[in-house]
Amino acid sequence: MSAEQTSAAASSAPLARSASGSTDMTSRTPRTSGVAGVTKIADSVVSRIAGLAAREVAGVHDLTAANISEAFRGLPGRVTGQDQADRGVAVQVGEVECIVDLNVVVDYEASIPQVADALRRNVSQRLNSMTGLETKAVNINIADLYFPNQAQPQQQQSAVR
Repeated sequence: MSAEQTSAAASSAPLARSASGSTDMTSRTPRTSGVAGVTKIADSVVSRIAGLAAREVAGVHDLTAANISEAFRGLPGRVTGQDQADRGVAVQVGEVECIVDLNVVVDYEASIPQVADALRRNVSQRLNSMTGLETKAVNINIADLYFPNQAQPQQQQSAVR
């Protein structure tokens, strides 16, 4: 099989689908190297990149679990100290584009529209530069506000006892 035939076969290969129907891996042929082959990027990698990019944005305090099942799924990782970079992130990944859903805790006094714009811009840029995926949408759910002054008095009261 020639390199052209291999490349055509790889680009037309269907993506693996999970039980939920979402893609598990993204596969593409390289654009610039001229060497045939398939690159596979797991959905979990796309999710981790999106989570890390979201946390880089000023005004984002943290990402939080979207529902109770996600919270329980991450419990063993929190107990063992495992990285939680993809907590609060859900992705749908196709061959050349993706959709990202974020569940965000925003710092009090931060402008939510500005934070949302910065989130969309940073997540999209990071995903494109690291994976080559075009971001079709970044859906943002502001789940809570973080009040820095509320955390400190509780610590001071417990130290007084």
